[in-house]
Amino acid sequence: MQQQLNFIGKHKLEWREVPLPSLPDDKAVIVRPLTVTSCDFDGLVIQGNFPMRGPKPLGHEGEGVIIDVGDDVTRFKIGDRVIMPWKIACGHCTPCGRGHTAQCDSVPPSESFGWGQMANIWGGFISDAVVVPWADFMLTPMPKGADPVLVGGLADNITDGWRAVGPHLNERPGGSVLVAGFTAPGSIALYAAGWAVALGAKRVVYADHDQDRLERAAKMGAEPMDLKVEKLRSLKPELRGLDGGFDITIDGGGNPAALTELLYLTARAGVCVSTGGVLYPGKEIPFPVFDMYMKSVSFHTGWVHTQTIIDEPLRLVHEGVFDPSPVTSTIVDWGDAIEALLEPFTKVIIKRDK
Repeated sequence: MQQQLNFIGKHKLEWREVPLPSLPDDKAVIVRPLTVTSCDFDGLVIQGNFPMRGPKPLGHEGEGVIIDVGDDVTRFKIGDRVIMPWKIACGHCTPCGRGHTAQCDSVPPSESFGWGQMANIWGGFISDAVVVPWADFMLTPMPKGADPVLVGGLADNITDGWRAVGPHLNERPGGSVLVAGFTAPGSIALYAAGWAVALGAKRVVYADHDQDRLERAAKMGAEPMDLKVEKLRSLKPELRGLDGGFDITIDGGGNPAALTELLYLTARAGVCVSTGGVLYPGKEIPFPVFDMYMKSVSFHTGWVHTQTIIDEPLRLVHEGVFDPSPVTSTIVDWGDAIEALLEPFTKVIIKRDK
């Protein structure tokens, strides 16, 4: 048997004994998680801001050591340190072949670790062991000498922040970026702001009303702007309409009013990215389609395709180009996970040595 941390209900977490996993086939491995980082979604659920019925195993971004290997696995061996992605993906279906790993055809749409309807099948990373299927495709080797506290979040949130700005700044070198936070925990929005600074944006504005997140954004080099959601409309009126705007705008908080204003504040041939779409079930969002059409504005949203894009942000973190540590609010030992996760947080890192 093994210990596994479960979400039971609002403000209630519990360690439970569950069976140790065994290899389901020769393409899988078993990993012992060593560093697990909280996801923004974890905070939303634990604080009761998103409905989910427990028990659900927790943890879907992190790194660990391989303790068992299937006979057909060629890239990894027992003892290797690896980063485990949040989403299950086979690597051989049509969506995976196109790089759309979060929409893998070989599994149900929500199949992942520590999240959603299928979490009880795959388990969560805050446990003694997890099975990783299709390991040769799923796993990313830890670079030699990499700090697990810095790179564990690349399994989801850090990479999500990179995809919000990285590819779009490549198309718009030196562009300007506006990130809207406004919703706790808020790590993805902060990572996006930090990535924009690290990747050379000429101006990076982080808008929020939470003083802690504003201070963290400032530490990452962004320009903090303290304002309420409804005040976005007054942000640089000359940037609205067809005469200008931010090259990249990012909805990191899942706020309908903020998203509409961000679309107005997006520049000609700019892009608006929503990483907070999980907060919109049942909500109708007013889209200024005519204004977007006249300005050739693009809108992007959806789950992050971690396996496809992780290599570049991993390289940049490992080489010190981007430092995600200002976002981290708490680093705790494994046995202190419950206490840390029950408190409001931006980013919790849970670790053990072996």
